[in-house]
Amino acid sequence: MARIILGLGSNLGRREGNLKRAVRELTAAGIRVLKVSRPTASAPAEGVGGGEFLNAALLAETNLEPEALLDLLQRTEARLGRPASHRPGEARTIDLDIIYYRDRRLETERLKLPHPRRLQRRFVLEPAAEVAPDFVDPELNLTLEEIARHENRQ
Repeated sequence: MARIILGLGSNLGRREGNLKRAVRELTAAGIRVLKVSRPTASAPAEGVGGGEFLNAALLAETNLEPEALLDLLQRTEARLGRPASHRPGEARTIDLDIIYYRDRRLETERLKLPHPRRLQRRFVLEPAAEVAPDFVDPELNLTLEEIARHENRQ
């Protein structure tokens, strides 16, 4: 099984309920959830509309390959009310992202691993460090705890 870290976010409706429902849906789909971070609030980034986000990360294991995992996440988003259009700037009932898939580096038309904006987003980095402090970022060769500690000093 591949160890993964997923990012979860919601800024529409019952945000905490949306995050919990996403975790339940992923578990029901065969994702083995090991740990879920505390939810943290953040302002919308990159021009996304709507109110404040509630974000979390989860550490999990899966037998799915990265592209199949992405398909599962997108189906889960659709079931939880996110429009299939995924237009930039749109408020979201749920947003699910693959942050890390083992130490895999990958770049396709649909997916880049590790997530390309993970280091610029405190609302991703801090929850990820909470669930997997010893996980080593394959590009920086530093643990998530080391990266988060460095980012908090800036």
